[in-house]
Amino acid sequence: MYFKNSISKVISTGTLALWALAVSAQNTDRYAPTVEPDRIVLNVTADPSTSMAVNWRTSDTVSESFAEIAVAEADPRFVSKAKKYKASTQKLVWEDTPAANYHSIIFDNLQPGTKYAYRVGGEGGWSEWIHFTTAGTSDQKLSFIYYGDVQVNISSLWSRVAREAYAKAPDARLAIYAGDLINKANRDAEWGDWFRGGGFIHSMIPAFPTPGNHDHFDTPEGINTTSVFWRPQFTLPENGPKGLEETCYYADVQEVRFISLNSDQVDVSEKWTQVQKEWLEGILKNNPNKWTVITFHHPIFSPKTTRDNKRMRETFKPLFDRYKVDLVLQGHDHTYARGMVNIPMTEKGAQSGTMYVVSVSGPKMTDSNIDRAAWIDRSAMYTQLFHVVNVEGEKLSFDTYTATGELYDAFDLVKQNGKINRIVERIPATATEEFPAEIVRFKPRAGNPVFKGTGDPKTWDEKIRERGYILREGNKYYMWYTGYTKAKGDSMKYLGLATSDDGLKWARHPKNPIHTTLWVEDMSVLKEGNTYYMFAESKNDIAHLLTSTDRIHWKDRGAIDIRLKNGSPLNKGPYGTPAIWKEKGIWYLFYERNDAAVWLATSKDLKTWTNVQDEPVLNAGPEKYDAFAVAFNKIIQYKGLYYAYYHASAFKDWREWTMNVAVSKDLVHWKKYAGNPIVGNDSSSGFPLFDGQQWRFYTMHPDVRVYFSEK
Repeated sequence: MYFKNSISKVISTGTLALWALAVSAQNTDRYAPTVEPDRIVLNVTADPSTSMAVNWRTSDTVSESFAEIAVAEADPRFVSKAKKYKASTQKLVWEDTPAANYHSIIFDNLQPGTKYAYRVGGEGGWSEWIHFTTAGTSDQKLSFIYYGDVQVNISSLWSRVAREAYAKAPDARLAIYAGDLINKANRDAEWGDWFRGGGFIHSMIPAFPTPGNHDHFDTPEGINTTSVFWRPQFTLPENGPKGLEETCYYADVQEVRFISLNSDQVDVSEKWTQVQKEWLEGILKNNPNKWTVITFHHPIFSPKTTRDNKRMRETFKPLFDRYKVDLVLQGHDHTYARGMVNIPMTEKGAQSGTMYVVSVSGPKMTDSNIDRAAWIDRSAMYTQLFHVVNVEGEKLSFDTYTATGELYDAFDLVKQNGKINRIVERIPATATEEFPAEIVRFKPRAGNPVFKGTGDPKTWDEKIRERGYILREGNKYYMWYTGYTKAKGDSMKYLGLATSDDGLKWARHPKNPIHTTLWVEDMSVLKEGNTYYMFAESKNDIAHLLTSTDRIHWKDRGAIDIRLKNGSPLNKGPYGTPAIWKEKGIWYLFYERNDAAVWLATSKDLKTWTNVQDEPVLNAGPEKYDAFAVAFNKIIQYKGLYYAYYHASAFKDWREWTMNVAVSKDLVHWKKYAGNPIVGNDSSSGFPLFDGQQWRFYTMHPDVRVYFSEK
């Protein structure tokens, strides 16, 4: 056996207690150490088929601790065959955290693919006997688990993810943690939550953690470094660059080379960037394994429009391309996104053979600035996820599960001689049937916006706002939009018309504004026979009906009369953003009140409208992305189902909007798409339009942008 006792890991009594006085007070009693071992965690070694590392903690009164190990047998008398070894022990004193001794050992000379039983402890008490299985040989199937950020509410809400993952992959040979294991690097109570959240699973499936920014802190000397708890409680391979021990490392497991990079140090230091670059190139160049999986915290390509880890991308992506890295697993952005087909490449005509994944396993979710960028093939928001990866021969299978154990996404990477990996999509049938990719997955046109306000305060449409509407008739596009000037914006909003031959280049109508006697915005237009019916919001958010026979001259038919189900009038107040649908002689009008929810009323004569039910058909929330505002923009029918495209806000002050979609079989009961929002970046008031060949998606506020179907 080999016992780890690195001087660089030892934290001397009293010295570190002087550091980081800014760290907030902790609950020192909840997870106080005792004489019995706790926080038992198995860790990968450089070769987990023949060795395994384990760490645990006791109070500082336990000066020495031991580990016993034997090949596991059904006969309980196997314990008589166990060998006992003394652990390496180090003391950690940190601020008001109770002093503790951390113990570690590396079991070596183990047999591949073998189940062992071990326990840790001593005179003060022993742990239970715990099983683990060493990694197998190169010809055997390998399973592993990948978690994005854990970070907050760990014991209460992340724990369910860990248990679902263990239920799906009990034979996993390692668990990758892509950084931000906790929220505040040096809060012992949070580490206590992490160990509690994973429970016995930590002691059975070896951890492969990479540190995130929340796992680092700044010393009083201004040095950014990993948590004082990191190295005492994890024993990881020390085969990385000197100075980045146990944060930058690799392990070879059944023909897969797993590599951890410390992206937080890349973010703060050019020195550590170059050190890691040189080290990484060396272990990629001399890699005898068939597959390569790399994990780090800060994404090469971010789903957030406000984040761009340029140094990471420019430093490491060329190496990923050159040495054909297969899978890159990241965190940081608190959402799910993965992409390979549309990854930007330096060489013209080249395609990426590397799959990039960003994920989140804990309950902290991104609130804003998420957009379905061109690089993203599949995504999800406000969904706790975990991933089970299986590698066997020439195929790597990647399955994404929700916190409730449902398969959300899946794909295979298949090795091809002399070529990049072939991807085989295995998106679950339920997802593709209810929400076909061609009507929910869109990528922005490079030349956006295609239409906007003039910017000239002397014109009536210096700016445009709210929902406009586009109809395609024959080979011509007609767009009605709302214009206003900053100076007179509160007194009148005018109606304008623009036309286009391709839906991209628009010309304003020479008679604009085409309607000046009524405030008109948030319009929804339907043509019936030779008449155009425009349902629009007027001043004070009151819905009106207008009609036209030539698209240009509109007659106001007055405010829409909506009644409750019992025939009595609506309570006073706004009822706006009308969206219209008609079938079998019945008009369906969806409207919102204060953007709090969406209601549905119907009519046969366009004179009196009656609520189908007096309760909303779509409420704001409970999802965060639409927690404070919802309003329908357009209804379409596709493959036998109805789809409502609606704009929403995650903020009480409505400072940012997103586009979303819901599905229904009857226009009354709606199910929101798990991948919402489908468009972010404060682009709203949008809807799809079929151009004769494919679906497009237009957003109308604060300017007009077009997105094309990814399929």
